[in-house]
Amino acid sequence: MIDARGSVPFLTLGEIAAAPSLKVAAVVAGDPARSITGAHTSEIHDPGRWFEPGSIMLTTGLRFVGAEDDAGLAQHLVASLRGAGVAALFFGVGVYFDRVPVTLVAACRAGAFPLYTVAAEVPFYVVENFVNQSKVSPDSYQLKRAMRLTNDLLEAMSHEDPTRALISRLGATCRGTAVLYEESGRVVESTGEGPVHLIWNEVQHGAGAGAFDVGRWKVMARPLVLRGNGYRLAVASRNAGVVEDLGEVLLETTQRLLGAISGINQLAMSRERHEGIQLLTALQDGIPGSRELRFWERMRPFRFEPYTRLRAAVAQGLDNAPLPPALVPRLLEYAGRSGLGLLLAESGRTPESPPGFQAVVSESAVLDGWLQLFRGEASIGLSEPYGDLAATPEAFREAETAAGIARRAAASGAGREAGIVRLDEVDPVSWLLARRDSPREADKLARYVDALRRDPGLLRTVVRYLAMDMDVARTAESLFLHGNTVRYRLRKAEELVGGRLSEAAVVANLYLALQEEIAAEHAARVPGDRIDKIF
Repeated sequence: MIDARGSVPFLTLGEIAAAPSLKVAAVVAGDPARSITGAHTSEIHDPGRWFEPGSIMLTTGLRFVGAEDDAGLAQHLVASLRGAGVAALFFGVGVYFDRVPVTLVAACRAGAFPLYTVAAEVPFYVVENFVNQSKVSPDSYQLKRAMRLTNDLLEAMSHEDPTRALISRLGATCRGTAVLYEESGRVVESTGEGPVHLIWNEVQHGAGAGAFDVGRWKVMARPLVLRGNGYRLAVASRNAGVVEDLGEVLLETTQRLLGAISGINQLAMSRERHEGIQLLTALQDGIPGSRELRFWERMRPFRFEPYTRLRAAVAQGLDNAPLPPALVPRLLEYAGRSGLGLLLAESGRTPESPPGFQAVVSESAVLDGWLQLFRGEASIGLSEPYGDLAATPEAFREAETAAGIARRAAASGAGREAGIVRLDEVDPVSWLLARRDSPREADKLARYVDALRRDPGLLRTVVRYLAMDMDVARTAESLFLHGNTVRYRLRKAEELVGGRLSEAAVVANLYLALQEEIAAEHAARVPGDRIDKIF
C-alpha cells in the first residue's frame, strides 16, 4: 500500500494478519486497511511513549505474570497504546500464557483496540522482520534503546538468584548504584558504590517524584509492593543524564520483572510447602526404623542434616484467634535465611483443631531467634530434643503438653518467656497439670478448694501466702493487714481444707489446685514484692 504521504510503502494490518508464515489469529479484529509503520517487542509497563504511531507492539504477557486478574493493569496498557497511536497488540501465546488473559481481552474489546495472537512456534523476530523490512523509514533510536534495555534486564530471570542478578544488571545499566529496600529501610539487595543509607534517608523523608540529588549522585526511586509487602527501588549515578534519561524506563521495567520473580518464587514456595506438609504428616503418623535413613534424605532440601537433634512444635493463636497472616511467611523466610531446618503445616481448618500450626524444627543455635518471632503473636510449645525420627509421634504428644502450658502462660503473662515453652524446662507441677486427661481430674482439684472459693478474702490471703513463699509478714504487708489477721485467716483455711498449712501434703494439694492463681501473683509482682496495686 502507498501511504497518504505519497511514496513510502507500508503494509496493512490485513496483509499481516493474512500472512501464512506469521500464524496470526484475530481476537479483536482491527481495520484491515490500517497502515502499519513498524513492529517491535516490549515488556515494559508503559510502552506507549516508545512507539511511533501506526506500530504493532508484540508481547509475551510478562507484565501480567501474577497479575492476570488485574483489570486495571490491562486497561492502562490499552489506554497507553491507544494514546500513542499504536495500531495493534500482538500477543505471543505459549510462553507465559496459553491464551490471552481475559482481562486484556475485555479491555481490548471495551476499547475496540485490535488484538491478535501469535502462535508459540513463531519467534517474534519473524514478525518484526516481516513488517520492518517492508518499509524504508528509519527505526526510532529511543525505541530500539528501550528494547535493548528490556532484553538486557530480562536475562537476569534465568539466574540462580534472579533478584540479585536483576539489581546487579540494573546498577550496571545506569552506570552507578541500584538498591532494593524493605519498608523498614533494610537493604534487600544492592550493587555499586552509591551512598545507600543517605539515599534511604532522602527516600524515607519523602523525596518527590523524578530525579533528586544526594551529594554528587543523581537518584530516582519508586515504591512497589510484592506479595503484600512494601519495598523501595532506587537507581543512582554520578552521571545525571543517565538517570534523567533512562531512570523511569529502568525502574518501570525492573518493577515488572521483580513482580514476575516474586510470582515465580511464590509458586516454588507453595510447591515446597506442599512437599513439606506431606513429609511432616508421614512423620506424625509414624515411620518404621528401617525407613529412617530414607526420610532423613528427603528432609535434606528442608535444611535438616541426618541424625541431628530435633524438636516437635505446636503453635496456636492467642485466645484461639487465627494466627496473624504475616507470621507463617516470616517464620519460613527466617528459616530459609538462617539455615534452620523446618517442616511446617498449618492447622485450624476444623472446629476440633484450634488455629495454629504443627512443625518439626532443628535444635540449633538459630532456634532462639526463630522463637523470638512469636512474641505477642502466638504461643508455642516444644517437645524435648530427640534424634530418632520414629519417635516423632511421641514428640508431638510432648509438644501438645507444652503448648497447653504456653497457652496458660501467654494468657496470664507469667514470666519473661510467656507463651514460649520447651517441655524439658518445665517444672513437674506444670507438667502434671498440663497432662490432665479428663474433666474429672480437673474437677477433683477444683473440689479441694471449693470451700475456700466461697470466701474471696480468705482465698486471696491463701494465694498471696503461697505466692510469698509462706511468709506471714510479707503477706500481711502486701495486703495491708495485721499479721494476726493473716494468721487467723490461715487457721480458718486449715479448717476448711482439713489439714495444717505446715504439712507438705496440704501445701502440695493447695499449690496444685491454685497453681494458676499463684503463677499470676508471681507475674504481677513489682520491685520489693509489693503487689497491692492489683487490689
